[in-house]
Amino acid sequence: MRLKNYNEDLVLDTVKIVLQDRTDVRPTRSLILDVAAYVLNRIPPKYITSERGFTREVVQAAGNGDEQRLVNAIELITHVNRAIDVVTRRRRESAPSRAKGRPASPSSKATDQKLTYFYNMPHIFGRVVDARDGKPVISARATLWINDKLSAPAETGWRNPFFTNEQTDGYFSFWPQVETGGTDSMRLQMKIGFEHDKYEPLEFRKSLKVPGELLVYDYIRGDKLLDVGTVTLQPAG
Repeated sequence: MRLKNYNEDLVLDTVKIVLQDRTDVRPTRSLILDVAAYVLNRIPPKYITSERGFTREVVQAAGNGDEQRLVNAIELITHVNRAIDVVTRRRRESAPSRAKGRPASPSSKATDQKLTYFYNMPHIFGRVVDARDGKPVISARATLWINDKLSAPAETGWRNPFFTNEQTDGYFSFWPQVETGGTDSMRLQMKIGFEHDKYEPLEFRKSLKVPGELLVYDYIRGDKLLDVGTVTLQPAG
């Protein structure tokens, strides 16, 4: 996992929540990112470099007590509201004056109003074992489909299908590529098919609701891990 400022996600989520009550502001993606950058430049960062670091931050936040968390939340909301006022004022001041009586372009207005969300898919993993003795099944073929379509990997090196091997001790893993859309969440149907010449085929299905986010994340996140668990294959015949 690469170096990460833990506060980035917290600030982005807070900006989106605050803007829901700011009916005087149109929440475009560029505005949200500008506001988040303004806030992040005025609060101390919290850097983490591992999944363990992510977990430690969550535990420490929970251990501070409800009163302290309330104070921190109020301070952050105050920062965000101030940032919204500053960013929107600067935009108005720097915007070129429009000719009197000339309406805005319908196409540009519609584009500005629509917010594009990124659906960052979870990292999916699990293990394939023999139903008789619980030992890992080697060379099992695991194939991932999203909404009945073969899932493309987010990056090269993440294979689909994935063949279990001795080095991974029967474990498999996937990282589906990010999707985009105009709603704040996306419902998808996930299916993983398991095949092996010496075992009966098996399918694992799960319905997922993926939240829309404002950034594409290209690293493993502690809140984006999906453990399928242990998949047991029955011998063929």
